[in-house]
Amino acid sequence: MKAYFKPSSILFYLLSALLFFLLGTVLAGIAGAGKGQGLAGGAIVLGYGVMAGCFALIAAIVTVGFVKESRVRSFNKILAAIFVLLIIFIIYRFQTRQAALNQAKPSQFEKTAYPAATAVVPAYTQDQYTPPMGLGMGTPKFYEYDVVYFYGNPNLEKPVSDHTPTDSLVFQRTEIGIEIVSAPPWFVPAHLKLDYDMLFLRVVSIHSEFIEVMANETNGQTAYMDRSKFNLRYWPEFLLTINSIEPLHPQDYPVRVKPLSHAGIVSTPYAFLKPLKISSQWMQVELLDEHFKSHGKGWIMWRENDRLLIAYSLLS
Repeated sequence: MKAYFKPSSILFYLLSALLFFLLGTVLAGIAGAGKGQGLAGGAIVLGYGVMAGCFALIAAIVTVGFVKESRVRSFNKILAAIFVLLIIFIIYRFQTRQAALNQAKPSQFEKTAYPAATAVVPAYTQDQYTPPMGLGMGTPKFYEYDVVYFYGNPNLEKPVSDHTPTDSLVFQRTEIGIEIVSAPPWFVPAHLKLDYDMLFLRVVSIHSEFIEVMANETNGQTAYMDRSKFNLRYWPEFLLTINSIEPLHPQDYPVRVKPLSHAGIVSTPYAFLKPLKISSQWMQVELLDEHFKSHGKGWIMWRENDRLLIAYSLLS
């Protein structure tokens, strides 16, 4: 019984559990164990590491009961050597991946239509291109497909398989998430912040096979994509996922007590407006203070003449 609590045995337990935890995590990540699971993907990969570590710990405890202490010390040396090599491999792989991403990542991502740090839709000046409102926002299924294609001017009477792509987006799974490794030089999406799983394109039109998106928010260039590889959210559905909105022109479109242009204006002070319900032109909102405490409800006009009347924040 004493053999189980000797320093060499305890070190054997720790090395076994830690080494196989790292091995399980790395192999699960390479195999794409969390593919298509969004933010839960990291937890799934981590779960495989924990299971591998637990099995290794149990195996180490059982092993100590059947081998001599000298053999345990030999095992420790072998595990320590493998552990060091694994750490070196992880560091090397991470550095080479980052170097490849930095070389391949288009410089346009540094100049997205909306600041990636805040992911807020700003008001445009007259000197800027103003994109149409479109049907809503959507995102390529980058957790399911490593490559999604752009099509220039497809024949809408034919299926996607009969067309030749004009360009593509190439995604790569890393230990820290999804990265874009290749994209057209003209690609400027509405929102791009992949560390938060955010890649949104404005949807201009839809077809049974294709979906037309605003591929460049600065000049209005559009492209077609395979609709089956794209998740579309129409504006009402998309805006209901937003935690905070604000009117672009509060003096002209204030928060009112009813969804009527002649209704009274809400006088209650607020810090944030949270969308609750959306109709064709009006949005019911909850008035929140800086501590996110509710102070009532109101109505705001969110669209008019194919243009948004509100700004929204994806991260707040």
